[in-house]
Amino acid sequence: MMRQEESAYVAFGQYWLQARQQETTRLWMTNSICAVFAGLLAVIAWRGLAYWYIAAFGFSLALFGFFMNHTLRVLMVRYARVASALMDSELGLGDYRRFVEGSDRKGVKRAWETLWSVHIAFVILYAFAIGGWAALLTMTQGTVVWLVIFTFISLTLSSMLFYFVFLWPREREAETQPIVSEKRQRDRRKSSQSQSGDDGT
Repeated sequence: MMRQEESAYVAFGQYWLQARQQETTRLWMTNSICAVFAGLLAVIAWRGLAYWYIAAFGFSLALFGFFMNHTLRVLMVRYARVASALMDSELGLGDYRRFVEGSDRKGVKRAWETLWSVHIAFVILYAFAIGGWAALLTMTQGTVVWLVIFTFISLTLSSMLFYFVFLWPREREAETQPIVSEKRQRDRRKSSQSQSGDDGT
């Protein structure tokens, strides 16, 4: 039967691998989607004409990637935070938040690292893809150029606005919600206080 520390090591490893798996899945998913985008654009360039069903498929794929990116981010942060809590509370190795940007910064640096990160780069990529394929879909209907440009700009900005209003708060909740229960925290504080009192005597 494993000791508590050995069990904590095993649990830490499992949660950490799960967090890394979500990160790897997001990377390969984005690579695959971009490869499909390139193939669709190659077909359009080869035929010299954009068909509505190609643009509609690209638009649907961009939406799928946009929401899957958010889902994988939430799972990634939750697994990583549990691993971090185990590292700190059970193994005594300190708090290390690999997947939470700006966690050890303050002021402007924290705001910048929280705003601009690899994750936000993925969000911007999918927002541009949504706007681009929507504009191409509008172009297939024989509309004027200014409407195509307006569609691209409005859909791209709307995607970013939707993310920051509805999706980003859920990600921040995953980054900040308590992992260890209040009772567990009180017990640990009492234990540490009693140990310090024993050391003082």
